[in-house]
Parts: sequence; structure tokens; C-alpha cells
Amino acid sequence: MSREPLRVALDLTGLELDAAGTARAIAALRDELERRDEIELLELAHGGRRTNGGWRRVLRGLHRELIYMPIQLPRRAARAGADLLHCPVGVAPARSRLPLVITVHDVMVLEHPEWFTRANAIQQRLILPRALAAAARVIVPSGYTRARLLDTCDVDPAIVDIAPNGVGPMFRPAEASATVLDRLGVERPYVLSVGTLQPRKNLVTALDAFARVVTDGAPHTLVVAGARGWRDEAVLAALRRPAARARVHVLGRVTDEELVELYRGADCLLFPSLYEGFGLPVLEAMACGTPVICANRTSLPEVAGDAAVLVDPDDATAFAAALAEVLSSPARHAALAEAGLARAREFSWRRCADLTVAAYRRALGH
Repeated sequence: MSREPLRVALDLTGLELDAAGTARAIAALRDELERRDEIELLELAHGGRRTNGGWRRVLRGLHRELIYMPIQLPRRAARAGADLLHCPVGVAPARSRLPLVITVHDVMVLEHPEWFTRANAIQQRLILPRALAAAARVIVPSGYTRARLLDTCDVDPAIVDIAPNGVGPMFRPAEASATVLDRLGVERPYVLSVGTLQPRKNLVTALDAFARVVTDGAPHTLVVAGARGWRDEAVLAALRRPAARARVHVLGRVTDEELVELYRGADCLLFPSLYEGFGLPVLEAMACGTPVICANRTSLPEVAGDAAVLVDPDDATAFAAALAEVLSSPARHAALAEAGLARAREFSWRRCADLTVAAYRRALGH
């Protein structure tokens, strides 16, 4: 006798709140869940026309936080006949007639509010604890995030499940598209750095390390892919230095297709982030066969394993030494590329969806 599919109301409002790694994770999980016979996915979202600034954006945000999320979302999910409601970001209603599952990608805004805008910090401090109190299950992408969540929030450890992110099939080794690189104005050889321009991405350390390697004769440029974020004054000041203007190419936000080609064409990913709940760029670069040098903190050692060079993110000298070795040693470059490919194969969105569905069934008491 076949089991009736679970009717899951999946809130996709997070896609309008983030255009980087979190949004890619939400979209990838949605696509995987849609392929499954045991799941009937009911997609919900705040909706309406997006605005880029001014009072309309403020009003839209207030409507989302004060009306849609606490009132309209749980009602829509119940009226759609869902068995449960999944909010794949830490923004969720404080009450729900249906069992509520939430995904918490990280708690960095609670631990480091100085890295964020005042509005972001206040929002998370107000919303996340109430959402956690209402949740039947909580999903996190890493053991590190689980540990930090339990240390910073009042939540029962028994309801917190780990479902590591995956890496999509588009991230695979191939010759980089010369057409795409030309369109972006990128010339090889180059080192790649990926991330929104914000304090925790620690781009200043990447710039300092890269400058030292260039001084020693490396012919590379540093390509930075990522939109402007917030509190980025120090990064912008570093980018205005004459040396940076000559050898650093800031692309801003790129499409997923362009990002794949950038990974493929890079001689190395330089990722000195101070804090990651998971760290998708590390996994994506590895899946494309690109060596990775990343920070040795937070979730990154858990994701990278022994397939990357792990360095103290406060030590630009150590990052420069690691980068010089990878760029100058074909054997080291090849070994890291091979290890990275093997490591990336351990992560998939199918497994993430398997663990997510298991959390759904626990939320329903199955």
C-alpha cells in the first residue's frame, strides 16, 4: 500500500531576502524536493512587486515582517491543506496551526551584531527566538551551526537536525568559457575570491595576501565576485589603494552560470571568511576542480576536510605563503584539485533532501 505524499508548504520568501549562497541553497532544496513522489510541494512567498529603495521598500519590509510572516503565511499554509510548514530561513511565524520546521543557516548575527546593520540585528534578535520556540523541528547545515545555535538560543537539542548543503551538477570540471570570461573582462591567470562585500568575508586579508604574492612576482590578478553588502568601508578603502586598482578586478554580483566559469578558470579560490554557517563557495570551487585556500574557523574545516589548505584568517602572511605555494607548485595544485573533487562528491542536494524529509516526518511524529 503506497504512502500518501506529505503536503509541505515551503515558504520561498528567503529568495527575495538573499541573492547569494542562502538563496542558492533554498532553490536547490526546492528543486530536489519537487522531484520526489513522497512530497507534494506547495510553494508560498510574500510576493508583490520588489522595489530597490526608498519608502516603498521600507513599507514592503514592514508588511512582510508584521503581516505576511506572522499572520498570512501560516493561514495560507493551512488553507492550502498542507501537513506542515517549512521556513527555510530563520525568519518564521511565532505561531502556526501546522507543525513548523525552520532552517537556521547560522547565528552569526546574534554572535557578531557589529558585522550587520542595526535593522538586521534587531530583526533576528526579535524573530528567531520566537520562531525557535514554535518549531517542531529545526534544521541546520553543519555541526558547527548546531553547536552555536544550542549555545546562543533556548532550543531543545533533541529537535535540531543536521542536513548539510549539497553542490549542484552545474559545478563540475570543464574548460572555462572564454566567451563568458571575456564578457566579464577577466583575463587568466587569476585568483578568485567570492562573497558579498561585508566585514565577515574578510576581503581585506585576501587583498593583503594577494599583494604580497604579486610583489614576489606572481602574474595573476585577483577577481572578486560579490555584490556590495554593508559596513564595507574598510574593504572599499583597501580597493582604492593603487596596487589594488592595478591588479584587482571587482565584478559585483554575477549569475550562477558566470560563477561556474569563474571557478573553472581560477588557479585558486581564496576564502578567508571569518564566519560561515556552511561555506558553499568552498564546496563549489572543489566541485569545479579548483584548489581552495580557506579559513580554519567555524564550519569551514568541517566542510573542507583535508581537501583544502586551512589558514588562520587573521594571518595575511600565512595566507600569502599558502597562495604562493599553490600558484608555484603544479604538484600541489594538482593534489588539491583531486582531493577537492573527491570531497565535493560527499555532498549532494539529494542527501540534503533525504535528511530534510526525515526531519519532516519527525515533525509529524511519523
